[in-house]
Amino acid sequence: MGRIRLVAVVVGVLVLAGCGGASTDEHASSGAAAPAKQDAGAMSKPQASAQGKSAGQDDPTITRAIIKTGSLTVEGDDVSAMRQKAVTAVAGLDGTVASEDTGSDSDGNITRSNLVLKVPTKSFETAIQQLSDLGKRLQIQQESQDVTEQVVDVASRIESQRASLDRMRALMTKANTIGDIVSVESELTRRESDLEALLAKQKNLSLQTDLATLTLTLTEKGKPAPPEPKKDTGFVAGLKGGWNAFTAVFSALATAAGAVLPFLILFAIIAVPLWRFRHKLRKQPASQ
Repeated sequence: MGRIRLVAVVVGVLVLAGCGGASTDEHASSGAAAPAKQDAGAMSKPQASAQGKSAGQDDPTITRAIIKTGSLTVEGDDVSAMRQKAVTAVAGLDGTVASEDTGSDSDGNITRSNLVLKVPTKSFETAIQQLSDLGKRLQIQQESQDVTEQVVDVASRIESQRASLDRMRALMTKANTIGDIVSVESELTRRESDLEALLAKQKNLSLQTDLATLTLTLTEKGKPAPPEPKKDTGFVAGLKGGWNAFTAVFSALATAAGAVLPFLILFAIIAVPLWRFRHKLRKQPASQ
């Protein structure tokens, strides 16, 4: 009976030991698999994000820089009224009148008007349409110039020039001798001047691309050509011709005299003292 109990105890201990080892091995294997799974997930995430970034990233959109110019000729009955309407229409589009050349007849009535207008480029076509409605459109001309490459190039050169100036200023702080300081200051001044020129060019390009130029010519409808001046004949024509010839000859003689006069004065200054000195020498032997 005692032996049976001993065998039962030994068998129980062996069973418990086997269960504990199996659970330990299972835990170890599951613990090893978990980090491996985590590593695989960690490696897959950057790839997925990188692919998503490359797939979702679009190329940078380039805004085209266009310089627009044009000319427009409109004919109407009342040039003064058309001019006022044109100025009002341009002001409504946030434009301005850059220059004006207006002519009138002997009674003071405006018969023609030439306006150089500056309007926003985005409103260029709208301005042409509104101004064409002022009367009968006789002529229209439009031009577009793409200066995108120039704008990008100037912007890149400005950025490089600013970086170059920063490097020169850093060198200035390290200069010890007078020669080094003078050399760095000279180069710094030259590069600052180049930067100012680039900034001025950038501003000019910006103005040309932001504001289009439109030359508007307003003419009076059915305006006859000005009569040719009546030519004089007979005695009056002969008198005018003779007077014109006289004034032309007198002007030529006066011009010639003015050209010779300085030489005559110089000759007199030299010749008169010589003549007096020679005359004095001739009198001396006679007096002895």
